[in-house]
Amino acid sequence: MKSDILSRQNGFVLVVSLLMLMVLIVIASIAVMMTSMDLKMTGHFKASKKAFYAAEAGVEEARARMRLGAANPITDNHPTQTAWSAYIGSEGKAQQKGYNSSNAMHVRVPSNQAGIGYVVKIAHQMDSAGNILYWGDTNKDGVNERTTTSGSAVRNIYLVTSEGTYAGSSRIIEAEIAGMPPVNVPAALYVNAPTTVKGASTHIIGTDACGGTDLPGIVSSKSFGTITFDGNPAITGAPDITYNGTVMNVPSLIETYKSMANFTYVVSSATHTASTIPGPGQGWGTPTAGATQQSPSSCSVHNIVYYNTGGTEIQLSGGVSGCGMLLVEGNLKMSGGFSWYGPIMTTGSVAILGGGNKNITGAVLSGSSATNAEDAIGGNTDIVYCSSAVQDQTGSMPMQILSWKDNAAP
Repeated sequence: MKSDILSRQNGFVLVVSLLMLMVLIVIASIAVMMTSMDLKMTGHFKASKKAFYAAEAGVEEARARMRLGAANPITDNHPTQTAWSAYIGSEGKAQQKGYNSSNAMHVRVPSNQAGIGYVVKIAHQMDSAGNILYWGDTNKDGVNERTTTSGSAVRNIYLVTSEGTYAGSSRIIEAEIAGMPPVNVPAALYVNAPTTVKGASTHIIGTDACGGTDLPGIVSSKSFGTITFDGNPAITGAPDITYNGTVMNVPSLIETYKSMANFTYVVSSATHTASTIPGPGQGWGTPTAGATQQSPSSCSVHNIVYYNTGGTEIQLSGGVSGCGMLLVEGNLKMSGGFSWYGPIMTTGSVAILGGGNKNITGAVLSGSSATNAEDAIGGNTDIVYCSSAVQDQTGSMPMQILSWKDNAAP
């Protein structure tokens, strides 16, 4: 009897053991399958990520090579033609994106990074009606926008499509890029507050001394009579003075460029001379004077000098000179042999004090929006509009990214 019971018990234990073994085998099989799937998913994720990085590298190469003055540049010789396109990559890959070597509107260059798997197409961005889109400040309010109007104050918008591949994975990035447009100044001097211009030796000249389109000598956003004169200063342009002009968003302009400044100063009610360090003594460039005080100066240096005064002022005196953009958040005073080549922009008021000759070749934009303080232009001051002094400052800046999206590759 005991033997039968033991036999049945042993048999039951065997069955249970076999069932447990089967369960363990199933669990182990599932674990192996899950591990295999995880490894495959991890592999696909890593490959997709590397393909994404490759696509990003393609966008960056396009940005670098489309910049004016770039090494190994891609040149757009047909900026108003919808059929123009450029390709980066091997001929075979470029052909997959539409490249045709017999098409005069198509340009192809090999990649600077042949070891990274990407192919790039660059084309003019167009609106829904098929018109080429440009980027710039066409209405002279200080804010860049999309437009279908071409001209020297705008830059083409390019649609960059970059496909990156790695280990069978593919990712596509689409980005809109554009060159930095020049500051589209409305006059030799723009003011947004009551302004006094003094001295028979003061000249504000809107006639383009550098061969471009003439502008007014002064544009004021205020009504007639808000510009007053003392001592018969000479104001010339086309026309000499314009009232009720478009209000310029000078703070927005400064915001656009200040992040690219190569000289940045935070001050409070400070005075800087030509030898002040940190400040003008660091060497902002020295314009070469023209034949007369009313002639344009020249300079090949393109600096961006930015002052944050915390709502106070900076005074530049004692022979300060510079080339490029001068950006001031706050009020700006200039005196004593001041010389500048390029546009000057301030969110507050501008005061050019008497004493010493002052030559500004380019343009001056005064926001005066914070305090509505009175701008004052003193004697021995020459503000000479020069289109190249304004437009040349942004030519070699990096291409902007206006929009960006990650698309799934087909």
